[in-house]
Amino acid sequence: MGARKQRYIELAKRMALQSNYGSIKHGAVLIKGGSVLNASYNKDNYCGFGSRFRERDSGHATLHAELGCVLNLDRSVTDGAEVYVVRVSWDGTYKMSRPCPMCRAAMEHVGISRVHFTTNENTLETLKL
Repeated sequence: MGARKQRYIELAKRMALQSNYGSIKHGAVLIKGGSVLNASYNKDNYCGFGSRFRERDSGHATLHAELGCVLNLDRSVTDGAEVYVVRVSWDGTYKMSRPCPMCRAAMEHVGISRVHFTTNENTLETLKL
């Protein structure tokens, strides 16, 4: 993994560690043209924007890290951007952070081109949207 990607992963990890959402700690960073545009972590707050993309039987839409990165940004900012998502466990190791259907639909809606996410094997996978 290149130094730039590693830097984005480390920033997303620092964001995840700020989460107070129980043992599920996700952090995300929005990148475009090599610049960090926004960063967020998951919170146990209702998210009206996310509820537009949430499946009916999946409970209420909380503010996931990916949503926090794109929330209230103009489409001209998010179109073609990439998101790096990290989930960390209580001991700091990387866990699976593949975006849920709600987050994936929301990111597609705002024009995100790729999502890079950590796995249980401490690797980084990429999902093209």
